[in-house]
Amino acid sequence: MSTIAYATLTTRRDEAPPGKSTSDSPPGVTSYLDAVAALVPAEVLTLHAVILSFTTKTTQDSAGNSITEITEPAVLVWAFFGLLFLSIMLYLVSRSTKKNRLDWIRAVIPPLAFVVWTMLQKATAFDAVWPQLGEAARTVIALFGAVILGAIATMLARKADKKSPVESKTPNEVGK
Repeated sequence: MSTIAYATLTTRRDEAPPGKSTSDSPPGVTSYLDAVAALVPAEVLTLHAVILSFTTKTTQDSAGNSITEITEPAVLVWAFFGLLFLSIMLYLVSRSTKKNRLDWIRAVIPPLAFVVWTMLQKATAFDAVWPQLGEAARTVIALFGAVILGAIATMLARKADKKSPVESKTPNEVGK
């Protein structure tokens, strides 16, 4: 999915009549799809993968096991925070004309999901930012984080589904 798809789903839910965005009106899909879109920020995950190809190197040890080494830790640190910012901006720009107060919460779900993805994988930008966090702790934190973020994204989608189109408008749009 993608952060842009998440923003688009939210916009469509806001525009639909109350209670109809999961069935009769666009987007016409369950609120769980919003959670999937929010939790898979494809744009930043793809950029992260490309960045890793330039900032790490993979070799084999004497036993034939692959060893990935971060060769540019400073670059990965600023790339990590840059990707967090980019993820927020992708959501906000995609919702630029339809933002409401809950969009500030929605806007942080994809970047936090990106953090979770990088925590669950080995040799990522997360390792450059927090190299001291052990594998068990980072995995448990990430798993809890994924469940919590998914629940929040689903709850926000259901809230958007129940909202009337007038409630979704910005203060300047009401009455038009």
